[in-house]
Amino acid sequence: MSDHHHHSNGSGLSDKDLFETRCLSQYLQSKIPTNYDSLKQSLRDATDKKNSSKIQTSLQNLTYYKVEKDILDTLLSIISMTDDKKILKLAYYFLVEISAYRTQINNSAEIKNMITIFTKEMNHKDISRKVVSLKTTAMLAPNDSLVDSNIMEVISGILRKVGEDPDKVQKKKGFFSKVSDLGRERALLQYACFVACRNRFKNNPSLFMPIVEGIKCTDQVGARHAVQLTLDYAKENVSTVAATIKRFLPLLKANKGKEAVALIDPFARRSFIALCGLIAKQSSPADSKDFFQNICQSVMDSHTAVWCCAINTLCKFPWKTLESGTIEPISTTDNDTPSYYDPIGNVTPLLVGISNRIKTGFAVHISSHATQQSVPFTHMACKLINSLSQSYVKHQYPKDAAQNPQVGVWTELEKSDPKMPVHPFAGLTAAVTSLLQISPNISIRVQALRALVWLCPSSLCPAARAFFDIFKAQLYEPGHPILLFRELFGELYKRIVETPILSPFLLQLVYDWIDIVPHKVDTSLVRQIWETILNFGLEGRERVLQNCFSVMDRSIHPDFRVVSLEILKDIVFFLGDYANVITYENQNNSTTLAVTDNQALNSIILRLEQYAIFHPWQIRMTAIDALAKIAFLSSSAVRIHIYHFLTTSPNDSHGWTSVKSNNSTIINIIDQLLTLRSKWLPLLKTINPTQKKELINDHNSLTLQIGMFFDSPPTDYYPIGIETKQLVI
Repeated sequence: MSDHHHHSNGSGLSDKDLFETRCLSQYLQSKIPTNYDSLKQSLRDATDKKNSSKIQTSLQNLTYYKVEKDILDTLLSIISMTDDKKILKLAYYFLVEISAYRTQINNSAEIKNMITIFTKEMNHKDISRKVVSLKTTAMLAPNDSLVDSNIMEVISGILRKVGEDPDKVQKKKGFFSKVSDLGRERALLQYACFVACRNRFKNNPSLFMPIVEGIKCTDQVGARHAVQLTLDYAKENVSTVAATIKRFLPLLKANKGKEAVALIDPFARRSFIALCGLIAKQSSPADSKDFFQNICQSVMDSHTAVWCCAINTLCKFPWKTLESGTIEPISTTDNDTPSYYDPIGNVTPLLVGISNRIKTGFAVHISSHATQQSVPFTHMACKLINSLSQSYVKHQYPKDAAQNPQVGVWTELEKSDPKMPVHPFAGLTAAVTSLLQISPNISIRVQALRALVWLCPSSLCPAARAFFDIFKAQLYEPGHPILLFRELFGELYKRIVETPILSPFLLQLVYDWIDIVPHKVDTSLVRQIWETILNFGLEGRERVLQNCFSVMDRSIHPDFRVVSLEILKDIVFFLGDYANVITYENQNNSTTLAVTDNQALNSIILRLEQYAIFHPWQIRMTAIDALAKIAFLSSSAVRIHIYHFLTTSPNDSHGWTSVKSNNSTIINIIDQLLTLRSKWLPLLKTINPTQKKELINDHNSLTLQIGMFFDSPPTDYYPIGIETKQLVI
């Protein structure tokens, strides 16, 4: 847009600039007769004349704009001279807005003025003015030693003040914790101090003790900020915090919970759980035991968000620790100290407690008609079940000598059906499965399926098959997007990495995915699953090849012909990359295997040759590339066969013309491979330095040419043969 389209507004800024930098609402601003600069001027004039109604009108109109630092002095003047609550509210609102420019406030007169007003406000008899001034100045004032010392002095004064008991009988030094009118004012000031600390003085050692004591603050929000500040401090100094707040734990036997804190605010309780989690993970076993127990007890908290937070924190601990954890039944024994708990009766194992808690939660939050309110809870509950079950599965599944999940022989396991221990969260399966029937919400379905993946038993028993039947049923749901299947198969992929035994079920499900909804298949994920199962020994390789062939041989519905060809192309590409891995065939063992002995490789090559002749040109192109990769990596006999096929295949059809150039490049490389191998093999025993140099050049040249066909060629690749290894390294 050229400049003449912009109309100046008298401030040297075009309308476009104004909209981007100042105006918060073009529509609302159009209702005001004056622009930003004249509003600012009228505010200054009204302040000079001390005209309250005009000050208020100007401030109200300014709310439609993004204000700038240049009205700071005017605002400070307004605060110093007025007692009108509405005007003060607006003035402080704008000071918070201007705090975005705090780094630009470097004028000593402005800073001095700020401190003067702050000091004056802190001596005001109105408690709310003190609170707002303290919070705002901590945000607004620049990092200046004079300002810091002033604010710090005020905070220390409030937090360490000599207080009076409400009955005015006894003087005592300490922190505010009693509720009364006087106590309420103190609690508010204390809250303001904690907010100021969070905005300005995080982790300041001189304020550490009063902040920790602030966890007992009677103002709920004040306590919340105090806990959060303590949590920040603990991230840098765990042991100090652990030693200081240990006495606040309700179940601590040593002090009978005399100083135990009953946090009323759910946010504060959640932060306190996070704090206990941090200490329990990082401090000495003696310390961590009590803090860990406190998290276990929080599983029985009455507030949903709090007990979910407690279980979430427990997910970070190893399974062995969770297995041995307990929840103590407690009753409040003394009304004067409601935070002092006395354990009664039998303890509940932690895992049983967690399972019951989630089950009760489902009963409360799920009805047969899923309502919107249940979504956040069910989402969270499924995630917790997923984390806990994952931890259990990883711990319980047998490991080999290198501590990797044991692969085993699937055919034997299928027959023997070993008895597996009962999954500790098996009781939640029905509730999670019911979400698939009643919740129309896709994200809930995704989380429910991800939880079910880990609730499935780690064996090829009928119970595990039932889970895979549930997953298969999802493929028939017409409304499911590809995202849901990506999430489900991504989670199943993680599962077989941890429990290879379930691979046969997953391969069957992959076949169903491609067969039932080919247009919703993510072939890169399928490839990833196949690549992983290839690492599970001979049987893994056989099953993957069987899976590929089953997919290729299935009958295709005419509606899905195009998308099925795309999938076929991806499978052909995969076979080209992995045929030699699947069939243990490579050119290094050329002396031990005659080509006729490797039936699996023969069947792959025959299929690829078929696709190279009888399919559309895109698949021909991929099939020829795949044959080339096999030839480059295989023994001479295989190379000769593929060379012979590529040079004699019918090339007069329309589809062949598009692959001709690619074909000739491949023929040329295979020709070189065969020629150079026959040239060098007889010479290798008596080779002179000049010949050695020539051999290395031939090796590098071939590797470079072949590298065009591989994303990453094998690192120990010797195109002329393994015999050249000692000469070309």
